[in-house]
Amino acid sequence: MKTGSHGIKAGITAALATAALCMGLNAAVADELKVAHFMPSMHPMDKGVMTPLAEEISAATNGQLTMRIYPSGELGKGPVQQYKRVVTGVADIVFGIPEYTPQQFAKTGLVHIPGLFEDGTQATNALWNNIELFEDEYAQTKLLGLWANNPSVLISREKPVRSLADLQGMKIRTPNPVMAQLVEAWGAIPVSMPTTDTYNAMNTGVIDAVMIGPSGIRSYKLHETAKYVTTNIPSALDSFYLLMNKQSWDALSDEHKAKLDELTGRAISLRGAKAFAEAGQAGLKLAEEAGVELIQIDTAAEAEFRKKMEPAIAKILNQKSEETGKNAEAIAAALSAR
Repeated sequence: MKTGSHGIKAGITAALATAALCMGLNAAVADELKVAHFMPSMHPMDKGVMTPLAEEISAATNGQLTMRIYPSGELGKGPVQQYKRVVTGVADIVFGIPEYTPQQFAKTGLVHIPGLFEDGTQATNALWNNIELFEDEYAQTKLLGLWANNPSVLISREKPVRSLADLQGMKIRTPNPVMAQLVEAWGAIPVSMPTTDTYNAMNTGVIDAVMIGPSGIRSYKLHETAKYVTTNIPSALDSFYLLMNKQSWDALSDEHKAKLDELTGRAISLRGAKAFAEAGQAGLKLAEEAGVELIQIDTAAEAEFRKKMEPAIAKILNQKSEETGKNAEAIAAALSAR
């Protein structure tokens, strides 16, 4: 009996040890990726891109690869540092804006040339149709997504803008260096600042207006700070990336890499462009419902804006050619090819 009792105990101990080992193995193969962005958790890019991706990769890998999203700068304040965070591994995946580090993404910045695209979906497809032109700028990371929003609108605090003359001397927050040069050519004063600072800057009169994709109206509550929105000044659109740390990517199994590749690339980029477009329409509707006047400049005023910005665009293309050692005009032409 004693021997039998010891045998049973030994069997139970062995079973428990095996179970513990199995649990340990399961824990070892279950990877959690840290995803960092700087917007509120209700932002269209969180709700429309990152959260769905987290759900899909978990489902595709039976929970063995998961993502935990850190919104609102939880892994580090300041959207300008997003690229550094992913390269150094502070986060496994980041959402960011190429023009916050324009020297790193000089060629990508050519997608911002006004007049190339009617909307963000068209621009996003153009980027992926010519992705070989830009891949070297993302070589320190794994490129998961690259997309654009719709062209910027002008949200003004006190003064309606219906013509080029109305813009003179206004202090305008610009989304990227391309728009900064155009705003200056139009006779206004460009101001560079992160989107997260625009609400307070408008409220306090530090700036007179904001140029931003229309989705930003809701995301940053700009309908509370403005009286007017001018919707069809010829303007640039913004671009956005979803990048993964190279070492985090290399550490994944081949199966998980394949699943992540299936869910990202052009597919997730077009989802991002679509989410921005829908959020833009919702933002304009919200502004109108809040009593903000929506202004559309007439054909003559639009032509005046376009003529005034021609020398600035030529200068921008020359600058980009010097920065990149590439023919910027040829890259812009490739992007605009239909």
